[in-house]
Order: sequence, then C-alpha cells, then structure tokens
Amino acid sequence: MKKLSPIFGAAAAAGLLLFASGTASAATIGTVPVAQAKAGCVLNPATAHESVKIRKTAKVNATALGLLPKGAKATYVTCGVKLAENYSFCGWKNDNRWSYITYRGIKGYVPLACVV
Repeated sequence: MKKLSPIFGAAAAAGLLLFASGTASAATIGTVPVAQAKAGCVLNPATAHESVKIRKTAKVNATALGLLPKGAKATYVTCGVKLAENYSFCGWKNDNRWSYITYRGIKGYVPLACVV
C-alpha cells in the first residue's frame, strides 16, 4: 500500500483527490484513506499532549474505541473538528472542540485540546 506525506495544503488535497480518483481505496495519507480527504480539508499529523481515549462520538461518556497514548502520532482532518459536548481536559476548561482522528486503524473523536 502506497503511503503519502501526511502534510499538505488544501490545494494539494484537492489535486490529490483528482490524481487518486481511480485508486482512492488503496492510497492513504498518513493513516487516513485519500477518499476521506474532501476538497478544502487538510490532513494533519497530531501528537497527543496527554493520554486520551478515542471516542465513537464527540461525547465524554461515548463508547471508548481505544487509547491515544501521550506522545503518540495520529492523523486528524481539519474539517473533522466538531463542536459538541463540553469537556475540561488537557488544560482547557469548558471546551467543546472535538477532533476526528485516525490512530493505528482506530477512527474516532478526541478532545481537540489534547492533540497538536
């Protein structure tokens, strides 16, 4: 499976979608399938500030799908940031920004304050 650099701008993302249109199911950017990269979205590398559970939905008590350990590298989609339930984690109080990430095949939400 061909892997591409996880860092690129929105214009490159749009061009990559056109380039990979016939093989989107096989190509990945970091750990995120190219098919998930929508025009105008940017896939970014993320590093966990603290260990945090990856949740099925953007809620503090949602089903935990796995753990993103402190210092671990993941990939997040900038257009995947969701305003949802408030949390007080990673030095932020009453924040409601959640990030959609992919980590070792696990896809879900983590508090945005907990990832770079």
